[in-house]
Amino acid sequence: MVKLLPLEEARRRGAQVGIPREWASVNALRAMLNHPEGAGAVARLLTTLLYKNRVDARLRELIILRIGWRAGAEYEFCQHVAAAKRIGMKEQEILGVRDPAHCSVYSELDRTIIKMTDELLDGFEISPATRAILERSFTPEQFVELLLAVSNWRLFAIFLKNVEVPLDPGVPSWPEGRAPAQRRPRRRAAAKKVFPAS
Repeated sequence: MVKLLPLEEARRRGAQVGIPREWASVNALRAMLNHPEGAGAVARLLTTLLYKNRVDARLRELIILRIGWRAGAEYEFCQHVAAAKRIGMKEQEILGVRDPAHCSVYSELDRTIIKMTDELLDGFEISPATRAILERSFTPEQFVELLLAVSNWRLFAIFLKNVEVPLDPGVPSWPEGRAPAQRRPRRRAAAKKVFPAS
């Protein structure tokens, strides 16, 4: 249903909504630019989270990698393996998001960030225990950024999987050939009749 725009068309549409040429050239945005205004809004948030960040980039990458892994979003996970390496993360901490309970290099804060991410993937609230550690460790501005980061890259995981965006040229697939086990879709319960309130 949604196809990658031809490169020059993606760049043209990107320029109209303020997306840099190099960003408009990547497959994720070539797909998203089917809706230029939506892509422009997402790109503005991305610019803030990537370049005007108040939270350490390493913690942001832990969030993104964990979401990509949990969602089985190959594009998100594999693109950010490379991004994490560029900021100096070691392979053990990058791949540790696959099984954080057994990753010996993670600090308490790393585990808390991953726990927060899992809690927000599983529901809509952070547990009191997780929140207490976050409140000790981050300013209100940083806490807002953490919530925006989880929300943004969860949005990307949903988009990338449902549009089936292919990896960009030169980006290797799942490290070690290890992809997450695919979860079976839940069976939908029979729809209940909904009556208007009287």
